[in-house]
Amino acid sequence: MTYRETWHALTPDSIAEKLKTDLKHGLLREEAVRRLKSGGNRMPEPERETVFMRIVRQFASPITLVLIAAALATVFLSHYTDALIIAAALLVNVVMGLVQEGRASKAFEALKKGEARYAVVERGGEPIRIAAEDLVVGDVVMLSTGNAIPADVRLIEVHGLSINESALSGEWMAVEKNTDTAKEDAPLVERLGMAYAGTLVSAGAGKGIVVAVGGDTELGQIALELGKKDESVTPLMRDIRQVARFILGAVSVVIVGIIALGLLRGLPLDETIFTAIALAVASVPEGLPAAVTVVLALGMERILKSGGLVRNLLAAETLGTTSIILTDKTGTLTEGRMTLEMFVTRNSTATDAPDGEPNALLRGAVLASNAYVEERPEAPVDEKLVVHGRPIEQAIVMSGLKNGIAQHVLIKELPRLDELHFDSSRRFGGMLVEDGGKSVAYITGAPELFLSTISAVASETRTHFEDALSRAAQEGKRVIAVARAESSHGRFPSEGNLLEFLASGEFLGLLVFSDVIRPEARDAIAEMKSAGARVIMLTGDNPETALSIARAVGIADDEERAYTGSELSPLSDAELVELLRSHTVFARVAPAEKLRIANVLKDAGEVTAMTGDGVNDAPALRAAAIGIALGSGTDVAKEASDLVLLDNGFSVITAAIREGRRLRDNFKKIFAYMLSTNFSEVVLITFSLIFGLPLPILATQVLWSNLIEGGLMNFAFAFEPLYPDAMKRDPKDPENARVLSPKLIKLIVLVGSITATVLIAIYLYLLSIKLPIEEIQTLMFVAVSVNCIFMAFSMKSFGTPLWKLPLFSNRFLLISLCASTALLLAALYVPFLQKLVHVTEPTPLQLLILVGFGLFNLATIELAKWVLFIRPESKSVILKA
Repeated sequence: MTYRETWHALTPDSIAEKLKTDLKHGLLREEAVRRLKSGGNRMPEPERETVFMRIVRQFASPITLVLIAAALATVFLSHYTDALIIAAALLVNVVMGLVQEGRASKAFEALKKGEARYAVVERGGEPIRIAAEDLVVGDVVMLSTGNAIPADVRLIEVHGLSINESALSGEWMAVEKNTDTAKEDAPLVERLGMAYAGTLVSAGAGKGIVVAVGGDTELGQIALELGKKDESVTPLMRDIRQVARFILGAVSVVIVGIIALGLLRGLPLDETIFTAIALAVASVPEGLPAAVTVVLALGMERILKSGGLVRNLLAAETLGTTSIILTDKTGTLTEGRMTLEMFVTRNSTATDAPDGEPNALLRGAVLASNAYVEERPEAPVDEKLVVHGRPIEQAIVMSGLKNGIAQHVLIKELPRLDELHFDSSRRFGGMLVEDGGKSVAYITGAPELFLSTISAVASETRTHFEDALSRAAQEGKRVIAVARAESSHGRFPSEGNLLEFLASGEFLGLLVFSDVIRPEARDAIAEMKSAGARVIMLTGDNPETALSIARAVGIADDEERAYTGSELSPLSDAELVELLRSHTVFARVAPAEKLRIANVLKDAGEVTAMTGDGVNDAPALRAAAIGIALGSGTDVAKEASDLVLLDNGFSVITAAIREGRRLRDNFKKIFAYMLSTNFSEVVLITFSLIFGLPLPILATQVLWSNLIEGGLMNFAFAFEPLYPDAMKRDPKDPENARVLSPKLIKLIVLVGSITATVLIAIYLYLLSIKLPIEEIQTLMFVAVSVNCIFMAFSMKSFGTPLWKLPLFSNRFLLISLCASTALLLAALYVPFLQKLVHVTEPTPLQLLILVGFGLFNLATIELAKWVLFIRPESKSVILKA
């Protein structure tokens, strides 16, 4: 038996024959035990990565490998203080990396919570209660209200059975089931003769044959997808790996070259190795992992204040590059609750029912409803009244309360005599009440049936109602009819005479319902479009409803059409991508199709964010670059997601994208700042080696400057404000799509080269005046540190000159400037730190000269900004004008 078997297209008798079971008596106990040996009803568990393996993987990163080699080499050379500082930097990197691990196993655990624990089955003609995990294919299982469906079941008997399939289909309205077959290619929501594991019986009872268990169920297939390793690579991960691989390759080549050069020149081995360590440490942006983690964490806090919980650190930055958003309809664009919005009677169409025909229509619907109101005196004001029942009947009762028609008052005035439960095959139901000494039935049901059956509806009136029904269908609205009929028996007639009874009735009118659209959805989608992100609707609902909601919120225009999941299946991946890039509404989309769409868009180079709330959404949430789950969604969806919308508000996505773009801008500043300083240090040390000069700066001094002093400046960039035009940028533009953009690389090389040239000039001057090497290394350490401090101000903005930047726009940067200056002075004048960093005490005049160097270098950076960013931007504005 396989998960792909089209059980919904087979009759119960043919399935019973195929599975060798009895529809009435079920399996014999001995046969059930035999089948259980082949595997029970358990979810397939994914392989889990141990903590040890996660730690090993952290140590395998290029930056970490360089620091490990440097630490071991310094221990070998007995430079223990140097080894201690390098080890501290190494520990920071590993710990920061570990905090970002392991959501797949949590998603699986949440999925297991959705499994049913027990089931009632027929074994040899006797009903027995067994553990759900002991179910086998061929068992005949009984279903009743409140039960979780324990396996995939082909229904053979139903009694008013309704099942809430929102966990799989994403649609919150319960589905009324029957025993009919469906087409082989029917989507899950149209397989009315099936009940699926993980869904819930909301009303009625039924019986069915178990056709799939464990990993073969729809739920099991989702578990298998969640167990797969997530191979998604975010833009920031890609850029960090690119930098790390380049550094590792360059460091390896340079170290080999240094050692070879030292041996050829006859230099002592320990001196050669120590020189290589200095260059390796200068090449590595030691503070990058810590800076990235802190900046992302701050971004997560800001998104949380907007109502979004970021579960994956890197996801916060990736939001800034989102090019396509795949959104569900229910609960995301709408509030997921029915509202009665229109009353259609013979002589009027109204939006409320204070009196007249609309009031009589609503009164009849309230009397026909079996929903009920629960009062909660201790609850908050907006939760004191709670309506229980089918969603449409809840909407009727709530509308009655708003229009002065209280159900409990009506019941006292018009006592109930009999009830006709709604049946999907009959298509109507209602209540018989005592009204003015007569037995009167108030009935609700399918409009088409009522209009074709009730003889008292005149042709002109029928046309009026049919036109209203057609308009509602085109707009994706749900409609029910209300009728009134007198009975002479004090009870409903037998089932065979019900249509005749309905035909004698009076047609009161139509009630039109709609799912409430979130008020902020349209503005939020408009802002995302202006930010260059396309919004595509993927829903399990019908095409008419999907298209109506899409047009209402601005996803689709009047010319757009809705494509169904069955239309997508025959398409090749290339054809599917082309369709997704030209259309925005897709209905009746099955879980496997959602996953395929997420994957083909990722393969096409799109950075895709997907919203969802059901179990069915979980695999696609993990496959997308950004998975966005609703706060009201299933635990499985939340565990598989990167971002949870706590209040389900669609506007949170816009706020998160805005914050993502702010993070990307700030990451660019951090990358430019760190890599340009490291570049200048590498050039300085390489220059000294090529010309056989003493080492200008030691490894511990480089670490102190980059990690201790410069680290504070790195973190300060996390507080830089967002540029006003950030939400107008095209996320696919090469300058925006990559953190390390072409212009940014040019800036790093240009600034690093200019800084290195000035540092080399200072170094050569200090050598020429015969200063002791310890003093030269101290002054070069001060020069590098001063350069790091001053450069941070110029990196506040690439497109704005320093003198136009508001000085107090980032107060943390000013605090970091003071702290970094204090740490530099501490290293120079505190005896313990002097020994740790290997420095001597400089004179005030020497410090003043080096501050002048910092200011001069600041001017050169501003020149580089003008050449690469400011001047091209000015030309672009002139051309546009």
